[in-house]
Amino acid sequence: MSSLIFRSNALPKMAASVAAVAARATMSATRANRSSVRHFRSLMARRHVRKVVNVRQSAMPAMNDSRNYASSLADCTDEEVVGMLMTGEIKAHNLERDLADAQRAVTIRRQYLLAQAAMRGREDSERAPFADLPAGDFDYQRFYSSIEGANCESVIGYLPLPVGVVGPLKLDNEDYVVPMATTEGALVASTNRGANAIRQAGGANSAILKNGMTRAPLLRMPSAAKAAELKAWVEEPANKASLTAAFNSTTRFGKLQSIDAWVVGRNIYLRFACHCGDAMGMNMVTKGCVEAIAKLKESFADAKLVAMSGNACSDKKAAAINWVQGRGRSVVCETVIPKEVVESVLKTTVEDMIFVNVNKNLIGSAVAGSLGGFNAHAANIVAAVFLATGNDPAQVVESSQCITIFEKEGEDLYVSVTMPSIEVGTVGGGTSLPAQSAALAIIGCQGANREVTGANADTLARVVAGSVLAGELSLIAALATDDLLKAHIELNRKPVAAADATAATTGQARHYHSDARGLHTTTQFASSIGHPSAGGPKQPSFVAGTLEEELPTLYHMPGMALNSEVHIPRATITNLSEEDLYGEGPMLSVP
Repeated sequence: MSSLIFRSNALPKMAASVAAVAARATMSATRANRSSVRHFRSLMARRHVRKVVNVRQSAMPAMNDSRNYASSLADCTDEEVVGMLMTGEIKAHNLERDLADAQRAVTIRRQYLLAQAAMRGREDSERAPFADLPAGDFDYQRFYSSIEGANCESVIGYLPLPVGVVGPLKLDNEDYVVPMATTEGALVASTNRGANAIRQAGGANSAILKNGMTRAPLLRMPSAAKAAELKAWVEEPANKASLTAAFNSTTRFGKLQSIDAWVVGRNIYLRFACHCGDAMGMNMVTKGCVEAIAKLKESFADAKLVAMSGNACSDKKAAAINWVQGRGRSVVCETVIPKEVVESVLKTTVEDMIFVNVNKNLIGSAVAGSLGGFNAHAANIVAAVFLATGNDPAQVVESSQCITIFEKEGEDLYVSVTMPSIEVGTVGGGTSLPAQSAALAIIGCQGANREVTGANADTLARVVAGSVLAGELSLIAALATDDLLKAHIELNRKPVAAADATAATTGQARHYHSDARGLHTTTQFASSIGHPSAGGPKQPSFVAGTLEEELPTLYHMPGMALNSEVHIPRATITNLSEEDLYGEGPMLSVP
């Protein structure tokens, strides 16, 4: 494999080196760790570096300090930086900013995760669990070979998608690191905040309520009476046992759980539910249905198979049957967050979180006529985990059906998510691709479980529910404190330097905008602002000048004619923050 997982040495050597760092980190009194900390502190002292720098709230001197800080940290070796991560002196999510080197930040973060895994005793070999998750050079030949005849046809390339990690997520007395593939800024950070609250609360608990992937063949009978006769025949225990035997003959791992029948006119829909081991199971249950229908037609020769899938399954669609009866794995996950953790980590109160959840997730969703959507943004987390682990993103539709409940437990906050249709697998489909398989290895549920059939897919379903719980906690808290927009502005905008570099490379003019104020400018400040949908000008007009000059700035208020003008005082313009003027990247919609 040509991928460069770490910057300098081969992976086994680096793994051993990082393991040594982990050992030093657990013994804060050792000479090596004290030396590393003293070295970094002396660097900070010599260069008068401030550890916490907020460029958005600071003037130019503070920006200089941040550059000095990044320079100081850059002088440390990778092992020293990992040591400081292990002791909590610096934060993993700030590495890009602190090191001023995005590639090195990725490399060190991987070393840090490996060291954490070693400390938890979950890594028993020299091979990192994420070794096949590309971080440098991409082994495209291996990738193209792995998808041939299995995952995609007429291939013309691939789409890079960033993968972040959440965790440790303490769930069922285990610590999980959860990979999430997403392009939505703030999603990983927000879910991580929820995971932190869960960890400080002692963890969350989950349970698998039901397990059965479904397929519902559609048969057409000569009459409604014959359809009713077939329904009664299927429901006879002896006949159901015969169909079950035929179904189970097609698989070593699958086990038919139930058969339900519905008659609509001359049509009859038979919904087969099957335990599919560690596979998501659509192919497995379809093969079983083919054999069961063949057995059924021995007694009902006049039954005509209209479609192997009659949409009563129901696959890749929001359906009440999945919400009520479940599909795939039905999971419930819960925790109790102490009042102190709600206030210190989530920055709000128990009462406010309950109030927002009831009025948004329960009443608001009822007003909308939502079908299984009694949650804040379960689909966000489900989609990110599915993409990372190679599960079918089309099944996010039903897999994200979820009801979130917040209740008061004494002075504390009881939280639960109930998700009846999590459709996941750890074998088959996209889970076999190298990077996606590596993501499953990070969680600890890669491939088939040879000891307990289906245990790995059970783990993944539980982790999905636990991650949704974390995401719900953080977003509801953000809504309760009105911090949602602030978080998206901070974490969903490209840094100015990156935008300048892109502009220099492409030769394209750099545009600045702020969705919060509807302000759109180029390097020449616009004299008229506002989006046409809000009554603004259809074509922006520009005047030469800078912020230091008096400009006849105009704003077209919503509903106003385009020839109506409202003058904005110069102070309004000069008081705009750098974030408003220079933040780039589209704001995401509020869930």
